[in-house]
Amino acid sequence: MRILKKLTILTFCFLMIPGGTLLHAAAPKPDINVYLNNVLQKQSGFISEGEIYLSAGQMTEQLNALMAVEDSGATVRINKPNVNTVLLDDKGNIFGKAKSTVSQKFSVLAQVDNLKTEISDLRITITSPSDVTETIDNQPIKDQKDNFWFKSAEYSYTFEAKGAYPVRVYLKDTRSKKWSAVSEIQIFAF
Repeated sequence: MRILKKLTILTFCFLMIPGGTLLHAAAPKPDINVYLNNVLQKQSGFISEGEIYLSAGQMTEQLNALMAVEDSGATVRINKPNVNTVLLDDKGNIFGKAKSTVSQKFSVLAQVDNLKTEISDLRITITSPSDVTETIDNQPIKDQKDNFWFKSAEYSYTFEAKGAYPVRVYLKDTRSKKWSAVSEIQIFAF
């Protein structure tokens, strides 16, 4: 009886070793916090075999890039055009500050280069500190070039409150048909 007891315990121990090893091997990879410009991102990344993996969707959004996933789902294309934005007042002078509660006319000049994908439209918006967004201009892009300049129509806007008013330039990717912010500049109302 004593030998049977020892044999049972020994067998049980041998059966536990492979199960424990499998559980350890199947353990999820440790998540890593992702900070972009010192802001913690919503989706974490993970490390596997020394490589860092991050969410492509989140990173393209945060880095002002365009992303298109092909129908098969096997290919993701990320394009990061160089987009510079300048704000011009009604006299053609560059500006970035405005008095609150005052209406101001301005236009937006966007210079785009290194555009390696086809786009169908360009949109420019302004967002108030209370998170109300208005469209400054929205135009279809007919000529497919890797660089171009775009000046919006003159726009009149009242800066209702003090704070930052982001002006964003969006491009619509022809493949994905999604809008992506590719540039941002802020107007500060004081």
